[in-house]
Amino acid sequence: MTIMDFDEGLNSASWAPEFWQHLGHEEVDKALDIASKALQQARDARGRALAHNAIARAQLLAREYLKAEEAADQGLEAARGAKDSSDVMAQCIAAKTLLARFRHDDAFQAAEAAVSLAQSKGKSVQAAALTTRAQVCLARDKKQEAGKVARQAVALFRECEERSGEAMALEVVARACLAAKKGNEALRAANEVLALFQGSGSDAESRSLLLVAKTKQALGDAQEAQEVAQKAVAIFEKTDDRQMQGITLKQLAEICFAGADNIDGWQYTKEALECFREVGHKRGEAATLCQIAAAHVDNGACEEALRIAEEAVTICRESNFRSQLGTTLSVIASAYVAQLPAARSDQQEQQINWKARLAGKEALGILQSVGDRVGEAQTLKSLASAFLNYGNAAEARARAKLAVDIGKEIGNKQIEGENLLLVAQSKVHENKEEGARLARLSEKLLREAGASSAARSAGDTYDFIRDYGVQRKETKKDRPKQEADVKTDITLDVEEGKHRLGYFHGFTARAVRPRA
Repeated sequence: MTIMDFDEGLNSASWAPEFWQHLGHEEVDKALDIASKALQQARDARGRALAHNAIARAQLLAREYLKAEEAADQGLEAARGAKDSSDVMAQCIAAKTLLARFRHDDAFQAAEAAVSLAQSKGKSVQAAALTTRAQVCLARDKKQEAGKVARQAVALFRECEERSGEAMALEVVARACLAAKKGNEALRAANEVLALFQGSGSDAESRSLLLVAKTKQALGDAQEAQEVAQKAVAIFEKTDDRQMQGITLKQLAEICFAGADNIDGWQYTKEALECFREVGHKRGEAATLCQIAAAHVDNGACEEALRIAEEAVTICRESNFRSQLGTTLSVIASAYVAQLPAARSDQQEQQINWKARLAGKEALGILQSVGDRVGEAQTLKSLASAFLNYGNAAEARARAKLAVDIGKEIGNKQIEGENLLLVAQSKVHENKEEGARLARLSEKLLREAGASSAARSAGDTYDFIRDYGVQRKETKKDRPKQEADVKTDITLDVEEGKHRLGYFHGFTARAVRPRA
């Protein structure tokens, strides 16, 4: 839940208040119904453009990124040559959908087009275009420029007394300052957003409190972050809005998990789940179940994770929540992969591995069909780990290389580093020197990404590959007694959690031992 977008043209539509309300309550289907009806009833190009833009916003919330991009393109076509602000806002929406697809260069072109078109429009429209440009600059890692442009937008919105637009621009300022390691300035911008809505008891105040909380969390103030987020929950407790209470509790749980406060995190997810079930909000219920399952995987409770995730899968299939289904299946695949080292027999290990690959392949197809690049990379990582454990180095390497390419494409060094380590492990038999080189490069990427624990584990993997096959002199007396089938695990903590990335689980033996 973020600060609501500002759209001057859309706000003037008669159906806009109801659309925004459903979008704020994460009722995607209802929001889409309203926008679709508006499209059917549109009498001119402006009306069609507004409806297409609304559909794109709703699809972004549903994480149906390809559908959002398609709607945005249709909005651009309908708004072409418009004399009002609809052409500017169509370019802004197009830029946002392109950012979601990590097509940063195309998003930049759309943002520049919006700024250019806005020159002949009002100040609020110019400010909206500048805010979009700032968002694109931030995504392209141009932190200083993002902050500068966003502040220009803030000034213009203030002149127009557009509070929602000012809040939107200030949120970009806060994010840009965080990226530039300017913590005090980031917190000041977040507090300015809160000042706009404080005491109103509105959805906007709740979102502002969550922005402050997440900013404090990013600055390392975990306890203060939770206290601020609890105030956001209290707003909806007073109004007895159980749905918004559930949405906010889910956000609070994420802040707790990020601050390593798992006990409170579990409690808040449980409360969020109760809220969603009480009001029948299936999308929220499925997302929360997936959140709980993923947290269980991080903590090594994989059997419980699978039980909870399967419940979410049932809801997603019944309600046709495609994106959420793909994400949940990806969590299931990672849970099975994490169970592999604990397998009590070859037969059980093969069964778990097969289940991991089955869930992973379905997840991959769905996430590719909705355009979720991050989810696609995460699923490829699980599939590569499963194939590597199974002894199929070629398939493992192919999946891991695809994920590495995605990491490079979207500028995510952690994804690139994690999967490069799997490529390195897949080369341990055929080219140990190349494997060691890739493992060292993986360590460097993970360190640059700030994943210190993952980087240390990558260093351990580098040492293992470098020393693999090197025999030291020892006597029979020194040699420890071992079982015939020794299983050696090389594990890697991901995001300070307990995901297992790659396995040499009997991998050496598989080169000569046939599988049943």
